[in-house]
Formats: sequence, structure tokens, C-alpha cells
Amino acid sequence: MYLKQIINNWKSPELFEKKVSIDKNNILKLIAAAHWAPSAENQQVWKFLVVDKKKIKEIVKESVNKQDPRLSATKHKIEKPILNAKFVFSTENFDALKDKYKDFIEDSHKNDIRCSETASLFIIYIHSKRFLGNTFGASEIGAAVINTIIESYDLGYNCRWIRNFDRKYLIENLNIPDNYIIDSILAVGKEKESKNILEIDKKDLNDFFYINAWENIYDFSNYQNQQDFNDYDVEAVDAILDRRSIRDFNEEKNIPPNIKYELMKAAMMVPLTISKQYIKIVMIDDSDKIQQIANNSKIVIRRQKHVQQVPLIFVLAYDCSNNSPAFYAEGDTGAIIQNILLRAHSLGIGSCWIGAFNREKTKNILNIPEHWHIPTLAILGYPNDYPPPTPRKDLGKICYYNKWKNQIKNRKRSLMPSSHFLSILFRRMRNGEQKSILRERKVGEVEEIPEFKKLKESE
Repeated sequence: MYLKQIINNWKSPELFEKKVSIDKNNILKLIAAAHWAPSAENQQVWKFLVVDKKKIKEIVKESVNKQDPRLSATKHKIEKPILNAKFVFSTENFDALKDKYKDFIEDSHKNDIRCSETASLFIIYIHSKRFLGNTFGASEIGAAVINTIIESYDLGYNCRWIRNFDRKYLIENLNIPDNYIIDSILAVGKEKESKNILEIDKKDLNDFFYINAWENIYDFSNYQNQQDFNDYDVEAVDAILDRRSIRDFNEEKNIPPNIKYELMKAAMMVPLTISKQYIKIVMIDDSDKIQQIANNSKIVIRRQKHVQQVPLIFVLAYDCSNNSPAFYAEGDTGAIIQNILLRAHSLGIGSCWIGAFNREKTKNILNIPEHWHIPTLAILGYPNDYPPPTPRKDLGKICYYNKWKNQIKNRKRSLMPSSHFLSILFRRMRNGEQKSILRERKVGEVEEIPEFKKLKESE
């Protein structure tokens, strides 16, 4: 199925058909899609636990019924959050008695319970606390979830993204080690017919998007009335496998307004915790502001020069002033970024997910209020290069089946050492040409998109 079809037609299920089984090969495809999400320094800090055994499913259902205990936390005095790169919204920043969105969270949870009762299987998304997991793990899990949702739709299934569940209960009953964090549950199944509203239609662009500065509202519907543009028929699987992090852009070529509109629509496809404005997106096409942000995007002391080459940046921020969706906003923003990146690829646009930048100075440049946190941003432009695929960990290493450490498939053995850092090094040294169970041709063999195909052929 074409990516744009899924983006324009996806909706969150409210109920699944009963007694529908999903075979092992399709389960592996769902996980394969998840583990092709972007990963900082290619560390791939995630684990996936697939549950379809009745007894274990009951444990997952009970965790959903119990809800997230953080949502009931009360504080006489709310701590002012320190909004650095490693910030995590916690009960120290929250008082349930003053929660802005309590009723909306409760309404959403009713459908979580209904879907958990009828789901064919669950996928539990987990990330390590080690290495870059503390900083980017939750956002990367959001991207992995979006990949799974898209692939499930391509296979004829659907997913309910569940955030409101008792994580401690799952950790204790599924014997998950303390050095891992459970982020999300996807309930997967065959959707029963419903009259749900499409995800895109639930959200007004003007409620979520500003342009070039905070509260600078623009009539984005004008973006639709522009010249024709290349909208390629790209299969969802091809976008997932062939999208790359670009670090060399054509500085002379701008992105037309109607393509920007397509990217904004892709952002609105994401099933947020609730369809309210606890997340805002600032779309920046002002060259002066882009240059200022680029000057403050550094890895240690080295500036990321590709940030200043692009004509377009998306900056995401979420409200930390005592609202329950903030507990899950890191994953939600990661999902939004990933959907923008995938849709950009299908339009011939290159992209890169940026995590190393000065958040405080970026907030000042864009006049973002003090209590809003910027977890991440994305840069977009026409590519000058198309790098080879980054090697991915074997599915047998990162995915377990019904029980922690019970590998879903036999793990491929190699000479790579168990050391994490050396493993990263050896993966980078390996030949980047890879195969995936998602399709027959190799990863990175672009067929439909001339902007990337031409670069690939010129190597």
C-alpha cells in the first residue's frame, strides 16, 4: 500500500475482531519495520516483547486496567522542571488535582481497554537506560511505534497505541530488568468496522502549527493552492527501509509550500495521547532563524554544518505545566518526527533528525515559553548524497516472544563481540547492503524516487 494512502486514511481502532490470529512471519515483519526507525549513533537501544499467549495477554490486559499510577499523583508543591536534553516529565512536575486534560485521558482509556480485550497480540516497546537511551530512547520508541502502525496497516491489520498502563506491574510480572524502561504497548488486531474519525480529521493544522515563531499563526490552507509537485507512489515498506539521514543538502533549492502542507498533514496522522494541543510544532523557513539555530547545534564542540544548509526545520515542543499527556509526549513527538521524515522521503526530500542542539537558545530564538520543552527537531531539504543503510541488529537479539529473553527467532551468530561500543563499530564497518524480510530487493535500492535514485546510481 502507498504511504500517502495510509497517512490519509488511518484511524485509531476502538475495537478488534475476536479470535483473529497473526502468523509468525507477519509478526516478524511488524518488528522488522519497528527496528528500521532512526536511532541516535545507531545504538538501537530498544527491545520488543511480543505477547500472544493467553496467560501472558491477561497480565498485559491487567496492566491496562490498572492504568498509569502517575496519573493519580498529587503534589502540594509542583517542582519547576529543569528542561535540559535529559529532561523527563515526572510526578515531581505533576498534580492530578490540577491536571488540564484528565477527562480526555479517561475517555481515551476506555477505548484502550476495549481494544486490549479483543487484540490478537500485544507488542511491548522497551528501551535501555544505558548509553543514549536516557536521552533519546523514548523519542526513538515513538518512531518505532509509527513504523509498526504503518506496516500493520499495510498487512491488513491495525493498532491501538496504549500509553496509560501500569508499568511497574508489567516489569514485575514479566521479569523485565530494572535497567530498562517500558514506553508503550501496541494492541494489534483486525479492526472491527466502526465510524471512527480519521486521525488527520481530528486535528486542525492551525491548532498545532506556528510558522517561524511562537504564536505566529498562518492560514496553512493557502499552501494547498500552489503549483503542481512531484508526489511519487511510494510503497510504505520502501519508505521505511530506504529513508536515510542526509547530512549534505542542496542549498540552492527550496521546498515549495504545497510539499510543506503534505508534511504537516503527515504530522497530523499520528495518534497522539489525546487530540489536544499539548504539543506544538514550529515550522521554520526563515533563513535567518535557521542560521541562528544552526549556530547552536553542536556535537560537543563541532557544529553540525548540515543544519545551516536546509531550507526547512520542524521544531517540536510540549507543555510541561502540569498536564498528564506530558508523561507520554517524548514518544508522541518522536512519532510525529518519524512520520514527517517518511513522508518527506516519499516526496524526494532528504531529512535528518537532530538531537544535539542548544534547547534554551532555540527557545529564545523562537520565543517559545519557558514551560515548554523542546525534545527534538528535524531538518529537511533536497539531498546531495544518499548514504548506505546503517546495519541493524538481528531480530533475534532485540525481540522476545511471550517471555523475557525468549528470542522470537534464532539469533544470527557472528564474530562481533558482545561489547556494545565494539558492536556499533563492527556494524559500521560491515557492508551496508542488507536484506529485509519486508521485501525482496536490498535495503537502499531506490526505484520510485528520482531525487534519491540519481544519487544512488552516481556512487
